[in-house]
Amino acid sequence: MNKDISTIQPELLTISDVCKMLNISRAEFYKLNASGKFAPLKVDLCRKILYNRTEIENWIRSGCVHRKQWQILKGKYK
Repeated sequence: MNKDISTIQPELLTISDVCKMLNISRAEFYKLNASGKFAPLKVDLCRKILYNRTEIENWIRSGCVHRKQWQILKGKYK
């Protein structure tokens, strides 16, 4: 069964995509990331900073916990 290409969502998201997903500004994203309140870690690929959609979704389901706690919890999602 083929999916319509227009319904396929990328697995790796840009910072802009993450901001849209979380409904926050880019400035707020950088504040959250610097403080450890945004837990998913970046993926460096071809000089681009990207974030894994599945990890972000799992992080949201966990209650948007702090990065230190997320590192402990995220093992259960693998």
